[in-house]
This record gives sequence, C-alpha cells and structure tokens, in this order.
Amino acid sequence: MKINSIKLAGVIAWIAAIGCGAGNIEEEASGDQAPADDEIGTLEQGLMVCSNPDGANSVMAALAVAVGQQLGRWNATKDFDGSGSMLTLRSGYDSSGPIGKSRCADGTCARIQALLDMQSDAARGKVYIQGSGSTKVLLDPPSLRSRLVAKWNEQKVCDQAARNGTNTDCTTEQNVLSYLSAAPGGCDMNFTFAVKGTNGLALRYPNQLKNELKFADSQNPYINFTDLGNGNVSIDPTYGLNDDGSSSTGSCTAACTKISTTSIAGQCCSCAGVTKSFVKSAWSSTTFLCN
Repeated sequence: MKINSIKLAGVIAWIAAIGCGAGNIEEEASGDQAPADDEIGTLEQGLMVCSNPDGANSVMAALAVAVGQQLGRWNATKDFDGSGSMLTLRSGYDSSGPIGKSRCADGTCARIQALLDMQSDAARGKVYIQGSGSTKVLLDPPSLRSRLVAKWNEQKVCDQAARNGTNTDCTTEQNVLSYLSAAPGGCDMNFTFAVKGTNGLALRYPNQLKNELKFADSQNPYINFTDLGNGNVSIDPTYGLNDDGSSSTGSCTAACTKISTTSIAGQCCSCAGVTKSFVKSAWSSTTFLCN
C-alpha cells in the first residue's frame, strides 16, 4: 500500500478507478457533513490511499488511459462488448463513425488489446504489478475479467439513462480526448488529456465526464480523475502498463510488467527491488515481464 499526499486545491477531484491498495479514497471535511461535489475542488486533500489487492485496479485504470490514447474518447458502451465472459473490443462503424478497433491506425489497438489479454487464464500467475518499495501484487485474471464485464454493464445502464446537468448521471455530450503528457502522480503516473466536445468546443458538462469511466470502476483509487481546468483532465495508473512516462532504478526500468509496442526483451528491469531482464510474455507480443 502506498499513502501519498496530494494537493488538489483549485481543481475538481474526481475519483474513478486504478488501484494502489485495498480501499477507496476517503475525504475528510470540517464538520459532520461531507462536501458536495462542487466543493471538492476547493479542498486540499491529504492522505490518498491506493489499493490494489488483486492487481485489477491498476489494469483497469491503465485501460482507461489506453482507451483515451488510442480511441481518442471515453465511450465504452460503443467501443467495447461486455455481453460475454470477458470484455472485448468491437469494430466497424455506427452513425457517428468508426468504433472500437476501427478507430485505431494499426487496426488492433495494440495497447488496449494487451490489457484486455490480461483477462486470459494464460496470464494467471504471471503478471505482477509494481508496488511501493519492495512490494509487488500478482494480478488475478478471473477477478479482472469479472469486474470489467460488470463495470461495462454498469456503464451501459448509465449511458442508457444519460441526462445533462447532474453530476451523478452520464451525459449525452460526447467527448474527444487528446493525450498530452505523463508525470509522477498521487498513486503512480498521472496521464493528462485535453478534452473537448465533438463540435470542437469545451464540454458544457465537464463534471459529468467522470461518469464515462464507470467501465474502469468509479470507486477505483487509481483512476483519481481530476479536472485540471482549461479543458484538461488526468487519471493516475501504475507505471509500465501504459507506453508513455518514465520510471527507473538506476539504468533499469522500475516495472514488473511493461506494455510496449516495440520490443524491450532483454532490457534491464527492476521488479520489487530485484534486478532482472524483460522477456516477452507467451500470450501477448506487446506485454513484457520482468523475469
């Protein structure tokens, strides 16, 4: 478990998914009454508890980042199918244009697919998530796939009842995301996106954008969705599960598992304080394990 101090004064804190411990972020305000949604941005949050007991929080938050990077939007009901035993990417077109894999230049959405492949039993007992210090967490694929399916169905229900103007509802307003940067964050790595509506203008209901991340679990502390103002938002997954950003121990990459669209097999890595080398996983050409 990591406990980090982060200051969110002047921004609207939005907690939605990606793990760093077994629990949710707890906010304390003076008095007995919890702060309203529109007051959270005026508070200075102290202790942030990141829980990731079975690794699913990290992977789900990383999926939210990869979707933003590769699909350029958060619209999981259109782009994914959770009607089966695991979450999968759709493909093809609807009235608004390409969906799922058809939105990716490579036709496969390699980063997204690598994360979805972690639902497979082939990954069982293989994928470790880097924690703080010398800790690591073993991913449980059955837990991951059951949560992804359950949360996609939750997203679907929310989208079907979408209405504008209430922070607890999904919005009818569609979003367009542009990836900007990655930097150290509250749980691990903050990934920042610029967001607009499909008309190219600022969102009219930016506070409701957080509800489009229900597919990654709105109670997942690794999401840590934050409205940074000026049309920028960020979320906070574990380093290594998304291609960008940097984290190292000396000359070695500090990650137990790393997704990369170029081969890093043989490169030095540090998993939970132990120096090893990356090897390509047996089930994915873009997933590398520090073994």
